[in-house]
Order: sequence, then structure tokens, then C-alpha cells
Amino acid sequence: MVALATASAGLATSAKDRPEPGLQGQTMQGEAVVLAQPYAKGLRRIGHDSIRGRDTNVQLAWVDHCAYVSSTAGPFPIIGTLKGDPALTGVAVIDVSNPRKPKTVKLLRDRGSAASLEVLHAVTAKGRKVLIAGAYHGGAHAAGTSGAKEHDPAAQGAWLDVYDVSDCANPKLMSEVEWPENSHSARLSPDGRLVYGTNLSPFTGSGGIQVMDISDLAKPHFLGKFGATKADGSTFEFASHEVSFSPDGRRMYAGVNASLGGDLNIGIKLLPPSQKSLGPDGGGVYIFDNTDFVEGRADPKLRLLGTMPGGGWHSVVPARIGGVNYLVGGAELGACPGTWPRITNIADEKRPFLAGEFKLAMNQQANCPVPTAADRASGGIVPPPGTATLHYNAVDSPVDTKLGLFNFMWGGLRVVDLRKPAQPQEVAYFKPGDVCTGHVRFLPESGQIWVVCNASGFHVLELSPRVRAEMRRQPRKSL
Repeated sequence: MVALATASAGLATSAKDRPEPGLQGQTMQGEAVVLAQPYAKGLRRIGHDSIRGRDTNVQLAWVDHCAYVSSTAGPFPIIGTLKGDPALTGVAVIDVSNPRKPKTVKLLRDRGSAASLEVLHAVTAKGRKVLIAGAYHGGAHAAGTSGAKEHDPAAQGAWLDVYDVSDCANPKLMSEVEWPENSHSARLSPDGRLVYGTNLSPFTGSGGIQVMDISDLAKPHFLGKFGATKADGSTFEFASHEVSFSPDGRRMYAGVNASLGGDLNIGIKLLPPSQKSLGPDGGGVYIFDNTDFVEGRADPKLRLLGTMPGGGWHSVVPARIGGVNYLVGGAELGACPGTWPRITNIADEKRPFLAGEFKLAMNQQANCPVPTAADRASGGIVPPPGTATLHYNAVDSPVDTKLGLFNFMWGGLRVVDLRKPAQPQEVAYFKPGDVCTGHVRFLPESGQIWVVCNASGFHVLELSPRVRAEMRRQPRKSL
């Protein structure tokens, strides 16, 4: 049984809170802009950097006390980037050694980092600290908006930049290498030695995972493009948006928009693009055995273990709640009612099932405004300014999960108690008015959260002492 959580858990309002007006996640008329004072509850902002006033921010990565924020190449209205000053694009390196005074110290503008959008990731692993950034628009078979050259007329090759960030505020470019095809997103393995790039054709289901060996940061070596291999040894192509890994790297979780395996989008037409095919019920999640790559075996395969239709094709992350393994995933974009995160139980990897989902009040159809002509023209896949719709999922810890950290674009960052997966409940939020996107960092020692929004910039938030105290209690009480 799946519970739909839409209440804000009865959070008591403190003098430091500024509750949002209207319904949960609703943007009031004229407020789909950077607000002079953000709406917030259960969170307070302790540090902020405007990233030189640009409105092109997309993805967030981090190592040690540094944050890295990617950018678009210019205007990108679908995520609220209207100005897109080309002089300010690139990966911003932000020194957060003083979380109350974070500061952009430089912009990385190499061939991969100049306009990397969703192709950004960093890891700290034994003996290395690595940052990667890739040309989102570059290379053959670029998908969807990544293939729209008007966003980046200079895009040519599918470049991947590899940086040593042992000194995190001073990334050192170790190599630039070109993927054979476009990588829409890229993730480092937990040990920082492999890069997995997603190549996808979202409306045909073709694509696969490109893998680059960066064991030697100065000499990347392409291993190949891999499909999904079934138990019978047959392999099929699939269009994955982003992948994540178990802490040991032996499991890979892929958000999959479509595939040639015949197991997703049953009864759903991929063309023309629609809110149904790109919404919560479209695509799904693949669970792979990634051991061949971890152990460096010859002729490696991504071995398909399980499939969860509707489990979240855009972004999926592992979670462990009460000793049970789950995945938290979601689709992206979409006009009201938009998209939202879903929680999949993977205790039996071959038989995953939907355990719960979290909706804001504005993700209920009954609360949606009348569709505009633009909504109808786009098939409902383009969110009008002010829409509360999911972009990326994150959790506080993949091994002891208590909180979900969900960027709902104009709905802001929503912090959700996941300890009862069938009844997720909001405990805090931060809503600056503009579009909040990308991955989110949680620092358990301090209760601080790093989040980026496209125009307001980089924010350091802190959970209120009351929320932190209540989250330490078992069983969960009403906050």
C-alpha cells in the first residue's frame, strides 16, 4: 500500500521561520523570481554566495570544504535561465571553509567544464580526490535539450575534463578526453577510477552507458559502451539519464527513460513527447550487478538484476532505512501536477516494489491551475514559471537514511522524513523563489545543507535544533 504524503507534518512555526503563503509548494503571482527574503521553515540560511550574480547555475558537486557548480552555456528557459551571461559560464569553484561566508574563487572554463550542466560529479576516495565535468551539448547523439545547439553554438566534441582536486580550491586539469558519443550525465565510481557516462535517445529507447577508465588521471582509457545484459546472456540498449552506486560500487542503479528491452513504458507512447511518458509513470529504474567493472574483469557486462517501472527515470539514489535497502528516484520537469520522488523497496533486488512516494499539495491534480495554451502546445512537459516539480533527489546518508532532500524547482528544497517509507513527511523547506536544481549535500555533524539555485546562487542552510532533535528520536513523532 502506498501512502501519499502531502502535509507539512504540522511543523511548529518559530520566530526564525518565514512560512510560504498559499498551498504547500505553491508560488504566488509575481514570486517566480529571486525573493528579497526566502520562505523557509525548519531551516535557516547561514551563508550565501551569488556566484557573481549569474543565473546559469545547474548542478552541484563537492570535495572537502569546496563546492563546484556547473552552468548552462547561455539562456535556458526550461530551467528558468533567462539572461545566461556567457562571460560568467563555467564550473564555479566555491570555497566554503567558512560556511557563513562562502566565496567563488574561480571559474573553470575548459572544453568540458565551460557548459557542463548535468555532466558534473566529484568524489573523495582512497588516494584521490577527483572532479569531472563534461560538455553537455557536445558529441554525436545528444539527447533532448542537450542536443539543442542554439543553447551552445560552440559545442563540438563530447569533451570530458578530469581534475585532481586534492587542493580543492585549486583544481588541476589532468586530462581532456573525448567520448565517442554525447554523455548527458556522468558519474564517478565510488573509488574514483571509472567514469560512467549516460548516452540516451529518450524517444526511441536506444543508448547505453559509456565507461572511461581514469585510474591514471593523465591518461584516460575508453572501455566501451555497454547495454543491459540479461540472465540469458542477451544484451539490449537502454536510455539512462543518470546512474548511482552502492557504497562498494558493486551495484549500479540507473534511472531509465526508455529501453529496447520491452519492460518499460508499457502502453505508453514515446512520441510525441508527453507528460505521461516523461512523468512519474514513465520509464523506471534498472538494478545492475556492476562487479565485472569493480574487479576489472575481461569482457565486462552490466548484468541486469531487477527492474522497477515508474521508479524514477531522471535521478535515483540508494538509501538504507531501518536496515532495509531502498531506492529514492523521480522523473523531472512537467507542468502541474509535475513530478515527485518515489521510494522503492529493493530488499529483494529481483522483485523491487513501490513502498511510498512524496507529493506536495501542488502535485495534486485538484490544485493545478487551468492549463495554458503553452502547456497544451508542449504536451505538458515544460513547466511554466512557478511550477513545483522535481529535478533531483538526494538523501542525508546512503547507509543510514533518515532524510530525503528534494529540489522541486520553483517549489524550492523540501526536506522530508523518510524513516517510514510508506508515510514520508515534510519536516523543513527553503524556497528562494527561483529554480533550485541539482544534487544536495548534507553534513551530519552540523546539520548543514548545501544547495544551489539557478539565479540566487549557492546557499548554506542549517536545520533547526528542534528538527535535528526530533529526527534523532524513535519512533518518529509529529514535528
